Amino acid sequence: MSSTKFLPVPSGGKETGRKFKLEDVLECFNKPALLRELIYLVGGTVVRGEGNDVDVVIRAGDFPPSLTEAILFRLFRAFSSHFNIPYDETPKYLHITINDYGPYTDYIPLFSLGLIPRQPVKIFRMSHSGMEIIEKNRKELIVGGYAATSDIDAVKERISEKALQSIFKSFKQTPQEFRNLMWDHTSTQIGVLLEKHEDKESYVDEKGWYIIGKLRYDIPVAKTIAKKIIENPADFGFSVKIGVPGDEIKQVCLGDVCFTEIEEAYFIETSVTPNPANPATKPLKILNE
Repeated sequence: MSSTKFLPVPSGGKETGRKFKLEDVLECFNKPALLRELIYLVGGTVVRGEGNDVDVVIRAGDFPPSLTEAILFRLFRAFSSHFNIPYDETPKYLHITINDYGPYTDYIPLFSLGLIPRQPVKIFRMSHSGMEIIEKNRKELIVGGYAATSDIDAVKERISEKALQSIFKSFKQTPQEFRNLMWDHTSTQIGVLLEKHEDKESYVDEKGWYIIGKLRYDIPVAKTIAKKIIENPADFGFSVKIGVPGDEIKQVCLGDVCFTEIEEAYFIETSVTPNPANPATKPLKILNE
């Protein structure tokens, strides 16, 4: 592959006193940059040309859980759709190993980790209607904001208005003890979700699903996160984890932009995170100041 297709890697150096025009900066960063091979096909399908299942290795032991989860979701979805297998049964046939070093038998590279320029170029203006701090005191912190919107997110997925309504309906049917507010989609529960706090309620509008979260103060990790939110709520947003029935997704292309649209979904959990897949869910807002 010609080296002119990728970003050059010149020697470093500092320059001062220069002005940089937007069009020149965009031209500078208009080519992909490969970082490393990431996903490999291994096992019987590689060695013998066919097999009873499919084995994949992902060199992602250093990835955060939220990114790994997004990669797994996309692979399982693609496999489920292509081979017409119910999504929940896909792990029976697609076996995925995650490690730090890659394959250790014969393999075929499937995907590389890289930087792909966004096209078309668009300036995104930050919104001030994200997560808000509803209430804060020595015993609790109440925050509000959008957990999901109909924007295309970082993993090229969009939740339709119909799916937003189904998620909200599923949330309202979820018993209170299971309305968990987690930290960054890990196993750490830092609070609970509320349907209502004083005059604030959870709802779905033309932008997305607005939620209210109450952070717990009885464990150190939650108190630390609450303190960071109070100091700078713009650094945090909500991120919702949902379940999707097997046939309730479709591929959509609008001009040069292609994405997966989710048409039906149900609520699993919501997290506070510094890196939501959908930037439109930032910033948080305190509701009990």
